[in-house]
Amino acid sequence: MPSVREQSWIEDARIELEAARLLSQDLIPNLAIFHARQSIEKLLKCGYPVLLDEPMPREHSLPAMVHDLFGRIPESIWTIIKRLNPFYMSTRYVDAAGGPPSQLFGPEDAEEAVEMAQEAFEWIEAQYHERS
Repeated sequence: MPSVREQSWIEDARIELEAARLLSQDLIPNLAIFHARQSIEKLLKCGYPVLLDEPMPREHSLPAMVHDLFGRIPESIWTIIKRLNPFYMSTRYVDAAGGPPSQLFGPEDAEEAVEMAQEAFEWIEAQYHERS
């Protein structure tokens, strides 16, 4: 079961997802996508102490963390993880995006990222409850 510290990370991850949802409402799509992705990163990081009894990593790769925590996962969740992963850089940095991120992502992109993050979030959180 998550400790108070890990539960705080889970709550913060949930707030990231809510921020993504709010930003996706035609406000700032690129940052909505970033926060959707960030919600999954924070949720995965707290899995290290919860599932592996290890410290949280200084890792940003969603696929690497998923592999460490769960090994094989459902293909639908794996697809989401791979799709969200590059948004750590491309939604924030001109060089990584090949242009201004604020101009490269639209409301549809943000809506899709939030939906994907919500699905992955629910699956990951269910795994924590089942495995801890």
